[in-house]
Amino acid sequence: MYLLTFLLMTQVVTGCKKDDKETVETTEPVTELTKVTITVDKTTKYQTIEGFGFFGAYDVWWGSANTMWNEAWGEKVISDLGITIWRNELFPPAIPGANQDADWNKQKPVVQGLKAKADQLGVDLKYIVTVWSPPADMKWQCTFSWAGDANATRSEGTVSTKNGGTLNPNKYNDYAEYWKSCLKNHKDLGIDVYAVSMQNEPLFKQTFNSCTYTTAWYCELLSNVVPKIKETYPNVKVFGSEHMLEMEGRSNNYPYFYHQAIKNSNAAKNNIDVLAVHGYSDGVSASSGSELAKMWTNHTEQFSTPMNKPAWMTETSGYSDNWLKTGDIPGALNLAMDMYSGLAFGNIQAWVWWQGSELAGIGNYNLMNGSTTGKKYAVSKQYYRYIRPGAVRVKATTPDPTILVTAYEHTGKGTQTLVIINSGAEGKMISVQGAGVAAEFTVFRTNSSGENCKEIGKALTGTENYFEIPANSIVTLQAGGNTL
Repeated sequence: MYLLTFLLMTQVVTGCKKDDKETVETTEPVTELTKVTITVDKTTKYQTIEGFGFFGAYDVWWGSANTMWNEAWGEKVISDLGITIWRNELFPPAIPGANQDADWNKQKPVVQGLKAKADQLGVDLKYIVTVWSPPADMKWQCTFSWAGDANATRSEGTVSTKNGGTLNPNKYNDYAEYWKSCLKNHKDLGIDVYAVSMQNEPLFKQTFNSCTYTTAWYCELLSNVVPKIKETYPNVKVFGSEHMLEMEGRSNNYPYFYHQAIKNSNAAKNNIDVLAVHGYSDGVSASSGSELAKMWTNHTEQFSTPMNKPAWMTETSGYSDNWLKTGDIPGALNLAMDMYSGLAFGNIQAWVWWQGSELAGIGNYNLMNGSTTGKKYAVSKQYYRYIRPGAVRVKATTPDPTILVTAYEHTGKGTQTLVIINSGAEGKMISVQGAGVAAEFTVFRTNSSGENCKEIGKALTGTENYFEIPANSIVTLQAGGNTL
C-alpha cells in the first residue's frame, strides 16, 4: 500500500481474565519506517541509453528448426519485456567433424519475425551480431600463454571452427568480405545491422565455436578488417572486445588486457566505436556484488572517458531464478543490483543478457522458458520496458546506502523514469524531490512473492509525500508519454 504520510502501525492487546486475574491493556508500537529522500537533478546528465536486450531465438540455436520462432513469444519480448537490442551469432560454415548449431536459413525466420513485430509496434529494434569463429579455412593454429604474450606464435595447420585457433592474418580481406555477406543478408530483409563484434571472448579456447587473439593480434584485426567493412557499410558500429569485465575493469587486471591495448594503438582505437565487456569472471560465472562498482568505475575512468567511447555490456548470465543469492549463485534481486552498478558506475549505454529463451526450462543462463517468465525476466523488465533508447540518465542521489536509484529523462517521448532498489532488510518510506520532476508517477514493483513488475498504484512527489518500498524489492516509477 502506498501512503502519502508516514506509516504507523500498532498492536493492541485488550483486557481479559485468566485465573481471576485481569491483565492490563497495552499498546505496543511498531517502529515507524525510516524516511529517505531521493533528490533528482535533471541538469546533471550522463549517458544516453542505446537499449536493452538478449541473444537468441524462442529456443536455443541447436534445437529443432521448427522451434526457433513463435509469434506469441515475439510479441511478448518486444511489447512486454521491451527489448530494443537483439544479439545474434554469425555462424561459420560446417565442416567435417565440426557441425554448426545454425546457419542463415535457420536464423532467417527469427530475424524476419522480430522485424515484423518491431515494425508493427513501432519499436526501432537494433540488431547486433558477433562472430564466435571465422570459417575454418580462414584460421591458423596458435600458441600463447596469456593475452599479452610477446612470444605468441601463429602458423598454418589443421584448424577447426571449434577449440580456438586464430585468424590467419593473410585472410583479413576474406574475413571482411565474409562480414559484408552477413550485412547484405540482413540488408536484403530491410535491416541495417546496427553493430558488429569481430570476436566473442577473444582469450578463451572453447570446445564450441571459438577463436583466440593476443591483444596485439586483436588490434591488428580491428586495424585491418574494420576499414574494409566500412567501405561498404560505413554506418555499422564496431563493438569489442567482449572480454571479461573482471579483466577489463579489476584494478590488478585492466592494464594488461584488450582495452588497454586498444587505448595504446591509435589505429585500433580509430576502428572501434564501442567498448564492450561481458559480465563474467570466467565466461560462465556471473560477476556480481559490491566489487562491480569499482570495476565499472575503473573501466569508465581508464577507458571510456579518455577514449571518448561508449560502454556496453553485451553478455551476462549465471543468475538463478531465486529471488536472493543461494550459495555462490546470485539471484534475480542480485541481477537488478548488478544492472544498477553498470548503469550508475559504468555509464553503460546497453545491457544484453545471454540466452533469452530456452524450452527446457528457466535455468541460470536464460530469462524465459518459451513465453513462460520468472523473476529474472521481471527485474529485467523493470529496466528494459521503461528506459527506452534515447533516454538520458540524470543525477539522482540519496543518503541511504541501501537505496539504489538511477533516474532517466526522455525528452523525445516526454517521459521520466526512476528505477529504485531497496537492497536492505527493512522497508523504507521514500520521497522523490527535484526541480522539474513529475508530480505523479505510476509505480511497478517486483518482490520475492507474487509481484512481477506489477502496476501497484501512483506515487506523488515533493517534500511532503512519501511512499513505501518494501525490503528487498525493486520499483520503477514512470511518468509521461508512450513508454514503448
